[in-house]
Amino acid sequence: MSKHQKKTGPRFIQLFYWMFDTPAWKDLDAVSRSIYVELTARYNGSNNGRIAYSARQAAEELKIGKATAARALINLQRHGFIVCEQRGAFHLKVRHASEYRLTIFDSDITTNYADKLCTKEFARWPEIQNSGPVVRLTGPVVRPNGQRSETFQ
Repeated sequence: MSKHQKKTGPRFIQLFYWMFDTPAWKDLDAVSRSIYVELTARYNGSNNGRIAYSARQAAEELKIGKATAARALINLQRHGFIVCEQRGAFHLKVRHASEYRLTIFDSDITTNYADKLCTKEFARWPEIQNSGPVVRLTGPVVRPNGQRSETFQ
């Protein structure tokens, strides 16, 4: 090996102890945690935001159903551990998995420095859980009346 070649060791998965103490991590089920580890294993240091992973892959690797894997991916997004950067599709001619970004690491797909920094949304999990728009009723409330559910106002 020449003096200019970088000495590389075996690859590893980095999971932080402080992340395990967050309310978001403690609220995750075992399947979601396992899928997070699988996603982290696909991160090579320069592909954050382009980590391709599908519910089908998760189902095969973890020996679970596709619906369970899909729910776990959604659960990871809702808890702020991952962000879906590009939604996947399954067509007859083109198949590609969704591409994810791990929020604990800087993004590798954007050139804007402010957008590139890690966001760690999971650290604010109880607040981001209810951060969607508030739905307000715009019309009168309609209630069922009688055996055939006729309505009145």
